[in-house]
Amino acid sequence: MLTADQARSDLRILKRALVTLHPGLYRNATPAQIDAAFTAADAEVAQGAERAQMFLLASKLAAAVRCGHTWASPYNQSQAVRDEVFARADKLPFTLRVVEGRFLITGSMLPELKVGSEVLGIDGRDAAQIAAALMPYLRADGSADGKRLSQLDSGRNGGAMDRLFPLRFAPQDGRYQLRLHEAAGQAPRSLSVPAVREAARDAAGLKPEPDDWRFDIDGDTARLTLPSFAFWNSRFDARGFLARSFAELRAAQTPFLVIDIRRNEGGDDALGQALLAYLLREPFTIAGGRRESAYERVPYILARYLDTWDFGFFDRTGQARRGSGRNWLLSDSEAQRIEPTAMPYDGRSVLLVGPQNSSAGFVLARDMQRSQAAVLVGQPTGGSQRGLNGGQLAWITLPASGVAVDIPLMAHFADGDPPDTGVMPDVVVPQRFDDAAAGVDTDLEAARKLIGGWRR
Repeated sequence: MLTADQARSDLRILKRALVTLHPGLYRNATPAQIDAAFTAADAEVAQGAERAQMFLLASKLAAAVRCGHTWASPYNQSQAVRDEVFARADKLPFTLRVVEGRFLITGSMLPELKVGSEVLGIDGRDAAQIAAALMPYLRADGSADGKRLSQLDSGRNGGAMDRLFPLRFAPQDGRYQLRLHEAAGQAPRSLSVPAVREAARDAAGLKPEPDDWRFDIDGDTARLTLPSFAFWNSRFDARGFLARSFAELRAAQTPFLVIDIRRNEGGDDALGQALLAYLLREPFTIAGGRRESAYERVPYILARYLDTWDFGFFDRTGQARRGSGRNWLLSDSEAQRIEPTAMPYDGRSVLLVGPQNSSAGFVLARDMQRSQAAVLVGQPTGGSQRGLNGGQLAWITLPASGVAVDIPLMAHFADGDPPDTGVMPDVVVPQRFDDAAAGVDTDLEAARKLIGGWRR
């Protein structure tokens, strides 16, 4: 238990860090809105706070910035938070996916809880009420609410039902009361299920799907699945994988290619450019843009709480000049000319996209559409055409609670006045709960239908 003074000190440090370091703090939120969020948080800890409450508050404060890179990332939390918050026996004993605003069970630890069932309610709250209650804690750029809702799905890019839901609505006496609809023609029923630890659920085989890249050819259509561009400290040779895959495509003379990036949040955007080069028929130029920083040098009083992969981010002496507003101006990002590879793919391509695409995933979807290298099929992406905060990042670990919050250190601004939206696919595919429950991949089926038209 933190005292009120300890909790309020952590909140002051977090606010100072955001105001001092975050160049896009007021891109999608006003100073008054940020101040109001911290004032409300300060009132909540007037009697002190548990570590779990501080994690929840930090998540809400980060989400108020409305930036997809600003959040209490589970990957950077202190061991104390991992042990005391994430390792609790308060998780649902199943995995789920949100389709048409409804909760679909995709995996279950319990034989009485069937995959494909719909969860109508948990402890008396229906899916819409739960989603509305968690929305203020979910991260996304600007107006990308589809990205926010996608975090209710189980998986590496989601997990809000594991990290946030139990802190908002704790199980009663170690159990959750479910209201279920299992099949058409059957009446809903109630079921009491135990809350479990995430490790126990993983041991039961319900681990998140791995981020491994995959490539296969089936008849005249190949499928390339790229769930992530994040391979920091990994030995995986992504460029070599692409080279081998496209060499195999050429050898087999496969006329159609489906590229699935629906689970790709981002990582190294150079990998997206490498992929694009295999699909281009002529050079394509990615426009540059304005880049800004909130500081010239990070003050020591904050630096001691920060971590990152490159401490050169903390000193921009000689790299930044004072702007007319709050931020410092960095050199503009230069336009990038992407040349086709020596032997580009000469078939036709489909890119499957969805709301999880943000950061480099969003950028790839945007550039694929603008270059006409592929037809985009699926759901609107996350991200924002106005520009993103990212490229350089640090995380601050609050000293009393051990809660860590990711803070992007660079803001990118697109030229002109583009809309605050992600990328709209060329073919938007309606999602149907009954199809998902039956295991039908509606996006993939739409891609196959499109390819079927190309064959004629």
